Amino acid sequence: MAQTILAVDDDLDILDVLEMSLDSDGFNVITASDGLDAIEKAKSHVPDLILLDLMMPKMDGFEVIDNLRTDSQTRAIPVIMLTARSQVHEKLQGLDAGADDYVTKPFDLKELTARIKAVLGRTEPAKYINPLIGAMGDWFSETGVEQLAAHLKTAATIQQRLLPQAPPRLTGFDIDGILRSSTSVSGDFYDFIPLDDGSLSLVIADVRGKGIPAALLMVMIRTALRLVCRQESSPAAVIKSINDLLVIDTEPDLFATMVYGILDPKSLTFTYSNAGHCHPLHLTDAKAHKKRIFGVRDGTLKIHQLSTGGMVAGSFDFAEFENETVQLAVGDTILFYTDGITEAERDTDNAFYGEERLQDAIRSSRDMSAAMICKTIEDDLMHFIGKKQQTDDLTLVVVKATTDVEED
Repeated sequence: MAQTILAVDDDLDILDVLEMSLDSDGFNVITASDGLDAIEKAKSHVPDLILLDLMMPKMDGFEVIDNLRTDSQTRAIPVIMLTARSQVHEKLQGLDAGADDYVTKPFDLKELTARIKAVLGRTEPAKYINPLIGAMGDWFSETGVEQLAAHLKTAATIQQRLLPQAPPRLTGFDIDGILRSSTSVSGDFYDFIPLDDGSLSLVIADVRGKGIPAALLMVMIRTALRLVCRQESSPAAVIKSINDLLVIDTEPDLFATMVYGILDPKSLTFTYSNAGHCHPLHLTDAKAHKKRIFGVRDGTLKIHQLSTGGMVAGSFDFAEFENETVQLAVGDTILFYTDGITEAERDTDNAFYGEERLQDAIRSSRDMSAAMICKTIEDDLMHFIGKKQQTDDLTLVVVKATTDVEED
């Protein structure tokens, strides 16, 4: 789309020349012949840039730019001043008034076009944030920005306190998790919830998007889940309840992926349901399972996905979810993760970290504690990313089976 230039000058011949020249350069040109007309057209058209003559009847260029800079609708429009005056103090006066550049008449049309493109190159982003500036109103001030920063810091602190502050204690299991946010607040979360029968429920979730909207939805889901999980015994029923709540209270494009499951220390099982989330990785030792898994030979390590899945939570009221129960043995490890892990990009060639490297990391660290597995994978991931800025939240949860089920 062609950028719009508002040319303001009381000399109609100059306006004609500017219009023909800039039009041939690909700009859309509108004109005004005095200061009052310039302000009206600036508000009605909101041009990308204004060429503003300094000496005009009714209202001179200094008054025009002062009016533009005090109006939230026009304050971000860049201005290049045009005038026959060449004194240094008048150039400085124009720049102090808020002009972005200053061109003295007579001017070369090619040089003027180059100046216009240079100013637009520096100021174009302001055009896109201007609506946000207007919406923020008083927030967009030094005091407002300081208050907003303080609120974000408080929100981040609250969110951190909602995460598990210590690993859960569950007989027969070693469990831990980490969350590394890409912004001050996160759309990822994980949680551990002790249940009345002695089992432990766990959840890992990734809310669509990042920042404040994702964080707000995350808190909503976490709160609802902690209530629902005590009313529903089936993981699929818990996720279904969360899904139906989100469908009612949010837009379809606000959704979450999640795995919710229950660890039972009595039977050494994990029963789970998945709402469109990354499939957890289950590392098993066939010797410990006594050949119960896929017929592999004794002593062979195998990683497979817990692949029972379902639709994302929050977009469709007709979504249904399934349960799967996994039998565990001593030495088994289950790794839960968000896609920020596998989709993290390397700084040198933008290659993805990927599931294969994640599987290698869990194999190499399988004899470590759950906390050290998390730390080892995090360190490997940060080494892989290198200097590239983290663009998504990174979350891991590790569950290790450490003792056999007790015999009755």
